[in-house]
Amino acid sequence: MKKITCVLSLVLLTGVLASCSNGGGGANGGNADSEYLIAPKMTELTLFAVTDTKIDDTPVWQKISELTNIKIKTVSSSSNSDADTALNVMLMSGEIPDLIFSNKMKTFANEYGPEGAFARIDELLSDKTPSLKKVIDRPEIKSFISNYDGHMYYMCGVNPDTVAAGWFIRQDWLDKLGLKAPTNPEEFYQVLKAFRENDPNGNGSKDETPYLSRFGTIDDLTFIFNATPEWNMENDKVFYGPARPEFKTAYINMAKWYDEGLIDKEIYTRGAKSRDKLFGDNVGGVIHDWFGSTTQFNDILKEDIPGFKLVAFAPPNEGNKEYTRRDVAIAQGVAIGENSENKEYAIGLLDFLFSEKGGLFMNFGIEGEQYDMIDGEPIFKDYVIHGDKTAINILNEAGACGLAYEQDFRYEEQWINDEAREGIDLYINNNMLVPKFPPVSYTEEEFSRLNEIMTNIDTYRSEICQQWIFGSKDVESTFDAYVDEMYKMGLKEAEEIQQAAYDRYMKMK
Repeated sequence: MKKITCVLSLVLLTGVLASCSNGGGGANGGNADSEYLIAPKMTELTLFAVTDTKIDDTPVWQKISELTNIKIKTVSSSSNSDADTALNVMLMSGEIPDLIFSNKMKTFANEYGPEGAFARIDELLSDKTPSLKKVIDRPEIKSFISNYDGHMYYMCGVNPDTVAAGWFIRQDWLDKLGLKAPTNPEEFYQVLKAFRENDPNGNGSKDETPYLSRFGTIDDLTFIFNATPEWNMENDKVFYGPARPEFKTAYINMAKWYDEGLIDKEIYTRGAKSRDKLFGDNVGGVIHDWFGSTTQFNDILKEDIPGFKLVAFAPPNEGNKEYTRRDVAIAQGVAIGENSENKEYAIGLLDFLFSEKGGLFMNFGIEGEQYDMIDGEPIFKDYVIHGDKTAINILNEAGACGLAYEQDFRYEEQWINDEAREGIDLYINNNMLVPKFPPVSYTEEEFSRLNEIMTNIDTYRSEICQQWIFGSKDVESTFDAYVDEMYKMGLKEAEEIQQAAYDRYMKMK
């Protein structure tokens, strides 16, 4: 039995509650006329959230408070640099607030929910929470937030089911060298090679980095060969991508490309600033990354690098398949403290955030301040789109885009530039997106065993793949032994667990 169980038992026995109010709650007054009332009078809910923006007194949450009679009081420090540690300390103290937010709430909810730290969301749903019920009834959401004991201990954030990332190339470099965007792996290789050898940045030095990534991995390149570094399925049969023959083909080629200087030599270590550094130095050529943020470099660098132009192009593989898409359900989310005296109001607030009105607040801010309704559509004011800060920063400072809500793609469409929009349309209109492995749920035994097996396999895979790229192991002669070793480590059992979980998910649909 974990230590937190004892702490929580003590809390239950002594009645020590972190809530600042009971039922009608701490503050007097409130709005008795709003159609969005959650509490009969102003009620304070305590919130744990280590975030850059403390939402308590932001304009958006002041307006939400006026409409719902729910006032948020943050009881955690926004200056704590380690949110996970702070959350663990709070949990161990036993003084758990009404609402708990974390970017990794799925992990915390799965671990500590069954031990009594968090309320069972599924048992709080009722006719008073229609918006929340509607979202949770979606199979991809229900499966994702259901714990191995069958209960739900948090509500996740929800994304639109659409494209996430795509392939981008320097169109100005292609034009200079008289080339076209590649359409298959061989053409892709030839373009990288031309970028490396023919001085497209025109500085007389062979300093170009044809392919770069900011994610600390080379795995996106496997997509060129219709391989995947993750779990996936084909005709309802689950498979582990790194054990497939196409993964071998991918790494044979990628090792060659790395050796020839076509891939960033610091791809494993350069990190999140890779785009800023390599595009900023006018040496980066091709990347697989998010549409909106990647094409922003066209605006950012247009004065420093005349003619700089990144454009999206179709996946250069068989079938033009794109293997990344947004996760509809995400690990970020909100739990409700099991000891809260205000569970009814806490679940009511979550329902409001997933309602049409709450969604407008979370996605667009306040009507008349951050956006206007024009012909029934929320349209951002010019300063949000063209201000001296990004739209996301402006909205965050106003109190939007926080806690758990369903993202409205209309918010993102307005601030992405023409190149991003064209790329997104290219991928969506041509049906390039491959279905992802769904957010399945596991029994307690399955979860424990799968985590044990895959922790070891993923570590082993990562080590071998880097050895292949660096040339210390030969892909061709060692691939079969690599696959055999993964099966010795339990891959067969992991496949069976994933297949069983996938089959249950499909029955749920």
